[in-house]
Amino acid sequence: MALDPKSTLIRAISGAIYILIIVGCCLCNEAGIVVLACLLGILAIIEFRKMHYADWNKDAFTSIYDILGVLLLICSVFIVPFFCWIAWLIGRFVITIYSNHSHPEKLLAADLAGQAYIGVPLALMAAYGMLFSSGMAILSIFIIIWVNDTGAFLFGSLFGKHKLFERVSPKKSWEGFWGGLLCSVIAGLVLSYFPALSTLRFSTINHTLMCTIAGVLISVSATYGDLFESVLKRNLNLKDSGHLIPGHGGILDRIDSLLFVLPVMTIYAVILSLLQ
Repeated sequence: MALDPKSTLIRAISGAIYILIIVGCCLCNEAGIVVLACLLGILAIIEFRKMHYADWNKDAFTSIYDILGVLLLICSVFIVPFFCWIAWLIGRFVITIYSNHSHPEKLLAADLAGQAYIGVPLALMAAYGMLFSSGMAILSIFIIIWVNDTGAFLFGSLFGKHKLFERVSPKKSWEGFWGGLLCSVIAGLVLSYFPALSTLRFSTINHTLMCTIAGVLISVSATYGDLFESVLKRNLNLKDSGHLIPGHGGILDRIDSLLFVLPVMTIYAVILSLLQ
């Protein structure tokens, strides 16, 4: 099938803008990371509500309240907002009491799932940036995820024969997975030689080995993140999570891997910090 030049151009431009925003925020170090996490959180929670509620915009108060909850979680790296989020949680329970929906408990469960799925990882993103006092550590994670996705796509397209998880994502193959893993390991290895862009910076541990392991962890967790979002979309009969980024789908389509990678990488970084 011939490519449509117009749609290809739109996809390229929107993708470039998305990357420039991420790189720009990462270059601003800790403050930029918090801003980026908040921006992604706002867009993602709105999209998450749209995916689950056809009439999401009719309940503007709850939508705004959910956005506030995600922002409090993300900013909990500054400690005080976490206690505010606890107050937010109690308030969300109270809102359920006054809900006119036939099954308000289901709406509550979906909203809290959104807080856990989106808010917690992005809060860890802010914490990860603070741990390294640099936005470059976050940028390196994005780079490895992008390399993993590209490698998985290329290897899967060229050699894909064995389905990875056909029930959830029919197009993914084991060949694509191993190709993405290989590319991620190489990316982690290469980044270890660029201190400013290194995923992990430890002087008392074999730095190159730790960055290579980080590539493995990012590839595996990114794959699970992608599969999880595929489950959500399949159960909700959706092709894309949204249409925010022309040619690429919604914001959750872009950060589904990131939401699983961030908790894994934060735990990994903490463990290595304790081993110093």
